[in-house]
Amino acid sequence: MEKMNKEFGTAAVGIGVGLKSIGEAVGSTLRYPEDGLDFVTDHILKDYDQLDDMKVVDPYKCSNLKKIMDDFRKSKERFPNWGSGNNVAGPMTTATSIRSLEAILKDSVRRKEDLHRLLDYCVECNLSWIRAVTKEFGVLPVNIAEPAASLSVLSKKQFLEFEKPHLQDMIAGIKEITGRMPTTHICGKTKGIWEDLIEMGFTSLSVDNSEDLEEVKHCVGDRMRISGNVPPVEVLKYGTIDEVIASVISCLKKGSDSPMGYALAAGCQVPPGVPRENLYAYIYAARKYGRGAKKGCLPKGLSETV
Repeated sequence: MEKMNKEFGTAAVGIGVGLKSIGEAVGSTLRYPEDGLDFVTDHILKDYDQLDDMKVVDPYKCSNLKKIMDDFRKSKERFPNWGSGNNVAGPMTTATSIRSLEAILKDSVRRKEDLHRLLDYCVECNLSWIRAVTKEFGVLPVNIAEPAASLSVLSKKQFLEFEKPHLQDMIAGIKEITGRMPTTHICGKTKGIWEDLIEMGFTSLSVDNSEDLEEVKHCVGDRMRISGNVPPVEVLKYGTIDEVIASVISCLKKGSDSPMGYALAAGCQVPPGVPRENLYAYIYAARKYGRGAKKGCLPKGLSETV
């Protein structure tokens, strides 16, 4: 982190269970490639009878969760003035780290009550994590990542029947624990659920590059902050420096005058192997064209130079 701060000017340290750590904590097997993202190789929940014996995670007793907290504590001791945030997976994404997505989609037709039980369990596991982090480090902003609930995975009917009630429970729990409403990032297509996300009370929506940022602004920008959405693979990893700069400019033009505010970001997680020069180009363009940013207005850097 110290090297990242020196090279790229970052000054934040996050804590979070990511998309799969709860699954690992309850017995799923993960693989951690040296040059790639982690993935589940064996899901613990093969039969719903197992769920009866699965206890809600205790972050102080689960070795992988305890290590995340210990590492964060060391980072905060070293960088006490850096900003912090807590990242968790939503109910459906957490469920896919415990039971395979293919099985879950079948459950949404054949074993509906069992799927609701699993999603309830996932909510309780995530809230247990948030309680522990809040106890140890105080109130931190919470962001919910929920790629498995996008309309690229679920139908709108499945979202309303299975995801929405449990996500609402999770939001209510976060509000009770922290006194704050969470933000969210959802990969893939989300247009059909934007109104639902507003109704649930999210204060900010980060969108995938599969959605048009200007449309997001016009539809929800007067009711929540928006964020996005430079393509992380096509542009940041495989694009040229000029393409990175052009994409940043395009995002600023489309989103920066959003009434409730806008934050430039990649459309999803930045993948391993992004060229350094592309990261430099991203930072350069953000600083140059985002100069003089003000909520609801195009930044001076954009209006004066483009």
